[in-house]
Amino acid sequence: MGNIDISDDTLAKVAGNVVLITGGSSGIGRATAQLCLDLGAAVVIGDLTPPNPELTVRDAEKLKFIEVNVTEWTSIRSMFEQANKWFGRIDSVFACAGVSPTTDFLDITLDESGQLAPPNLRTMDINLLGPIYTTRLAAAYMSELASQRPQGSGGSIVLAASASSFQNFSAGDYTVTKHGVLGMIRGMGSKLEAKGIRLNAIAPSWTATGIVPAELIQSLGATVQSPEAVARSVVLLFADPARNSEVIYSWEGKFREVNKGEGGLLASANAILDNADNEERVMLKLREAQH
Repeated sequence: MGNIDISDDTLAKVAGNVVLITGGSSGIGRATAQLCLDLGAAVVIGDLTPPNPELTVRDAEKLKFIEVNVTEWTSIRSMFEQANKWFGRIDSVFACAGVSPTTDFLDITLDESGQLAPPNLRTMDINLLGPIYTTRLAAAYMSELASQRPQGSGGSIVLAASASSFQNFSAGDYTVTKHGVLGMIRGMGSKLEAKGIRLNAIAPSWTATGIVPAELIQSLGATVQSPEAVARSVVLLFADPARNSEVIYSWEGKFREVNKGEGGLLASANAILDNADNEERVMLKLREAQH
């Protein structure tokens, strides 16, 4: 059960693809967009804000932006419709839009009448409902609704899971959503495979995305990897037709598949237990620092 060596030759196979990325204006999504553009793919970014002008592309027609709210079905449906109109097909989709923890569901908040209020579900809506909507639409536009893609010709969907998807991680609603994304891989992968569509996920450890300041994480004893490193695992899942229902854990720029490895998920998680334990210790320190 060794680490994955991601070769440039494999990544190069994404050339000519049409790639759609939610949350592609910053962090891992932006790094993935840049890598895909550098490799010769066309990219559609769906986000609430346009990408930073530093995102470079040799051919302006290969980069499109559309404003989208991934918690609203009509908004994300319109994004897929427009992407299909622009390029005639969608080959690869990365559901990357996400936010940091909002609540642990046990926080006591009161409504205007002084009664106990329901929990804030913003993180649930963005981090879990968004990927569900994205996967449903991607599957449709990779098969029946594609303008130029022959039916049954497949496609690749990658979801943003997390190192918190398969361990204790005291981040309340965030951890619940990332366990849910893992559940999507384990519960939906085989059905999509029957349609010729591959469903995979990435599970990064601490990464410099802006959700939590990298300097703060490092001060608590963790190593922070670059979003560019994580982007390589996303494009690997786009480009390698043999990968399906996989979850690639990444830490310090290293990669390991944890869902289909020898012994399955639990054995794979145990193999990285030392690092996982450290992630929970850092999370607990972070919670203490924030309070």
